Amino acid sequence: MNPLARFLLGLAAGTAASGITYAITPTPPWWWAVGLAVAVLVWFGELVLDLVLD
Repeated sequence: MNPLARFLLGLAAGTAASGITYAITPTPPWWWAVGLAVAVLVWFGELVLDLVLD
């Protein structure tokens, strides 16, 4: 996958996850942490899968 497309997908997924978490609990540390965790998993998920599956 194109790195820019993966970045934008991670950004969108992280923003969506943050928004859902904010709707449940508006405590700032939680929605920041969830959004960043989802974005990082999307950004580096392909690299981790390549390392694990090789």
